[in-house]
Amino acid sequence: MPATNPDGGWGAQRTPLPAPPLGLDPTQRDGELDPLALRTFVLSTLSPEDRRALRERLTPEERARLAAETAGPEGERLLMIRAGLRLLLGQMLDADPGAVVLDDGPCPHCGRPHDLTASSPAGRRLHYAAVGRGDLIVYAICRFPVGLGLGVPDGPGRQAWLRARRPARLAARRQAVARGLCSAPRDSSLEHIVRYVDTAPEYDCVVSVALEVPYRPDNPVFRDPPTD
Repeated sequence: MPATNPDGGWGAQRTPLPAPPLGLDPTQRDGELDPLALRTFVLSTLSPEDRRALRERLTPEERARLAAETAGPEGERLLMIRAGLRLLLGQMLDADPGAVVLDDGPCPHCGRPHDLTASSPAGRRLHYAAVGRGDLIVYAICRFPVGLGLGVPDGPGRQAWLRARRPARLAARRQAVARGLCSAPRDSSLEHIVRYVDTAPEYDCVVSVALEVPYRPDNPVFRDPPTD
């Protein structure tokens, strides 16, 4: 597997990947994955009407469970994060958001949450991840195991921002390991692509995304988007 240095050197010069806003239209279909889609979801921009509509994307069991687990503003935040995820997965899978089956339980091999997947009634399957800080939520949908990690700078300035990259990268990398490979020896036929996500400065965080993809030196699975 090729050596990488995502926290500095060439990694520090890479343009962060764009993460457009999540579209709230439930009829929208957004299946473009090459092989990754990133979306941002800013909770403070939601109107009361948006919140009511998003609640309808959750199954009754989810609404009851989330309401029972966490009350107050944090409970409402978790409801909106889950509802936004369902809405996006419905758009990507061309399915009703409430009919999408999410496998987000702990891994049966190691007990940790990683390589989360979602399936449509038609049998389509995608991998997903979500991470957030305050009002900002970032979703990743991918054809391969994917993870997101978040780091918070420990002070002002570029050096603090660079230090925050490492915990973000490591968290994303742990999430992106396919289930069953978490306890297996390292597989040279796979590589982990690590990139950073473009987030607004006011959120004061670094977000990293990692993909576990087949290693293809002559025909890479993942290419950086054009920057012009």
